[in-house]
Amino acid sequence: MGSLSSSVLFPKKLYSEIISHARSVYPEECCGLVASDESGGPVRVIPMTNTLHSPVRYQMDPKEQFSVGKALRKEGLALWGIYHSHPMSDPVPSVVDIRMATYPDLFYLLTSLTTDPPPLRLFTIREGSVREFSLDLVEASP
Repeated sequence: MGSLSSSVLFPKKLYSEIISHARSVYPEECCGLVASDESGGPVRVIPMTNTLHSPVRYQMDPKEQFSVGKALRKEGLALWGIYHSHPMSDPVPSVVDIRMATYPDLFYLLTSLTTDPPPLRLFTIREGSVREFSLDLVEASP
């Protein structure tokens, strides 16, 4: 993966929501979406259902994804990223995560509940290539 790329600002409130979601479904993986506003910065976390109910894999319900996408567009928001947890392993994209990454223009956020406070790491995954970005938690939306 190499060195960290440029820094991305991420609201602490959204970090807390992702961690809370991960803890609420433990030991299963949580998954969800992150939306951005017209400025392009992340502004909302949308928890999704992991239809696999698995501690090592996740899959979002396509109908739920479609419904959320439609609602976001109606509000003038865009999809910014996809998050999920690794309840019992490091927050780095697994071989399956890399293979299943079909949105090259989105960020992928990963957390793990193996340490406290839980880390949140940010990646892009394009054609099997993983690039990590530095994540700076900030008080308000950037």
